[in-house]
Amino acid sequence: MKMTNKILRLIITLIILLNTRVVFATTDSQSYAEGYDAGYDFGQDNDDYYEEAKDAYNYYYNTRAHRNIKKDLGAGYDKDEFEEGFFDGFDVVFFKNQKIYYATELGDSLGQIYGAKDYHDGEKFDWRDALPRDREIRNMFNLGLQSKSYGNSFIDEFIDAFKEGYAIAYERAMFEPDKVALDQGISDGQVIGSIVGAASGTKDYFQGLNQDHTRSLPSKDTIISEYTLSNFAYEYQDAFISGYYTGYTESYYAKYNGLSESERIEKLISEIIPISGGTVISADGSFAVTIEPGTYYHDVNLNINTSCDAGNKQSGTLIKSSDSYNLSILNTSGNVSNSKPITISFEYYGDKLKGGIYRLEDYKWLYIPTKIEDGIISAEIKASNLNQSATSYSIFVDPHVMVFPDARGHWAKDEIDTFVRRNLIYGYIDMTFRPDKNISRAEFLTLLSRVYNWNTNYYRENLYSFEDANSFGNFSNIINYALSNNYISGYSDGTFKPNNPISYSEVEIIMNRIIGYGSFRWIDIANNMLYKQKIRSHSFNSMNNKITRAEVVYMLYDATE
Repeated sequence: MKMTNKILRLIITLIILLNTRVVFATTDSQSYAEGYDAGYDFGQDNDDYYEEAKDAYNYYYNTRAHRNIKKDLGAGYDKDEFEEGFFDGFDVVFFKNQKIYYATELGDSLGQIYGAKDYHDGEKFDWRDALPRDREIRNMFNLGLQSKSYGNSFIDEFIDAFKEGYAIAYERAMFEPDKVALDQGISDGQVIGSIVGAASGTKDYFQGLNQDHTRSLPSKDTIISEYTLSNFAYEYQDAFISGYYTGYTESYYAKYNGLSESERIEKLISEIIPISGGTVISADGSFAVTIEPGTYYHDVNLNINTSCDAGNKQSGTLIKSSDSYNLSILNTSGNVSNSKPITISFEYYGDKLKGGIYRLEDYKWLYIPTKIEDGIISAEIKASNLNQSATSYSIFVDPHVMVFPDARGHWAKDEIDTFVRRNLIYGYIDMTFRPDKNISRAEFLTLLSRVYNWNTNYYRENLYSFEDANSFGNFSNIINYALSNNYISGYSDGTFKPNNPISYSEVEIIMNRIIGYGSFRWIDIANNMLYKQKIRSHSFNSMNNKITRAEVVYMLYDATE
C-alpha cells in the first residue's frame, strides 16, 4: 500500500527543517515585556477556560487591563510586539499546567495491533500474554522522565485500553483479515512519526524547553485528519497510528539527547592560563575572559561552558539577552591577587541604559557593575570569586531600570547603580539619590536589613523604654531586630535618636558585630576610596564625622562582594 502524496511532501518538508538550524527571535521592547506579563498572568487565572492562546488574547484585547497598558506605554505601544509577548507568556503557563495522558489512545492502538497480529499468527486469544510488561511500557514511552504518580496512572490506563483494543481487533480479524495493511501501516507510521518526533525534539531543545515528548504529540483524530487516513482501511489506520506514536517518541528523545550531548561537548572550552595571563574566548565567540599577568601565582585551568538558554526570554521582570556562560577555575596553589580584577566581556548591541551583566547567585540573577561601549559589554570581577564551583554570567535588559541624574557622574556611581538594580536602595520622590547626603541611624539599619536579609517579623523588644520611641514609626521592627542582636544601642540619656546621622565610628562597631571576629576596619574602605576612586573620606579628619549615603553603599558592596 502506497503513502499519499501529502505524506511524501510532508516528509520532504520536515527533512529540510531538520537540517536547518532554527533561530527563534527575541525582542527587548517594552510592548513585548508588558504583553508577556499580561499573557502569563491571564494564563495563571484562566488556563482552565481557554484552550487556545488566540482566544485568550482576543478576550484580553478588549479588557480594561489592556487599555490601561496601552495608555501607559503611549507612543511606545506596539500591537504586534504586545501580541507576540502575550502568546509567549500565555503558552508558558498553558503548557506547564496541562495534565495530558495519551495512555488510552496508545493502549488502544497497540492493543489492536497485537490483537490482529495474534490472530494472523494463529495464536489463541490472550491479551495478557501480548501485553508488554510494566517495565517495557515505561521504557517504551520514557515514563522514567515523569513523576511516579504520572507513570502509574499512565500504565493503569494503558492496560485497560490495551485489553479492549486487543479484543476488538482479534474478533474483527476473524472476519476481515488484512495482514498486509497491518504491517504496512506500522511501517509507514513509524517513518512519519520518527521524522515529526525528531523535528519536535529539535525545536524543544533550541527553545530551551525541558524534554517532554507529549508537549507536541498530536491526538489520534489529528493524525487521521493530517495524513488523510480516513481513505485507508481501518486496520491500516490503527497500525499507522501505533507506529507513528512509537516512532515519534523514540526519535524525539534520540534527537533531543543527541543535541544536548553534542552541544555540551562543542560549547565547553578548557584552557591553561599561565602566570603571564591571557584571554580565553567561548566556543561561540560571543564571550571572553581576560586575566592580567600576576593575577595567579601558578598556572590555572579556566573552563567556559555555554548554556544555550537565550530562548528563556524572561526572568521576573528582566529580559534575557544572551546565553549563559558558566566559569570555573582550577587553582591548585590557592594563591590569588584580588588587586588585579578579571574582566568578562560579551558581544552586545542592545540598549546601553537598560542592559547589564548579571551573576547567578542562589537561583537569582544579580546585576554587577557594567560598562558598555563599541559593541562590547564588560564587567570586572574579583579573582577570588572564581573557583572550581561554576559561576554563571549572562546579559539581561531591565525595562524598569531607574537612573538618578545626580548619581551619574558620581565617584560611587557603579556601586549605587548596582544596589538600585538589586532593589536594595531607592531614591527620593524628586528622582534624586543625594549620594553625598548623610544617612541616619534608622536608614542605615534599613539598608543593612535588605543586604543581609534580616527577618524582622519575630523580634519584639520593649522599645518604649526609649523616651523617643514614638518617633520610630516604620523603623520599629528593624530597630527591634538590631537591638535584639546587639548590633546597636541607644544613648546614655535614654533616647535612640533614629533620625540622627550615623558616624564612621558607629558604622565600624555595627559592621564588626554583623560580620564578626573583628574583621572589619573602616580605614580599609577609606583607603580603597582614596587610591581607587581618588576620594578622601572625612573619616581621615575624625571618625566621629558623619558617613554619606554613597560611602555606605560603596562599603556594603565591597563587604558583600
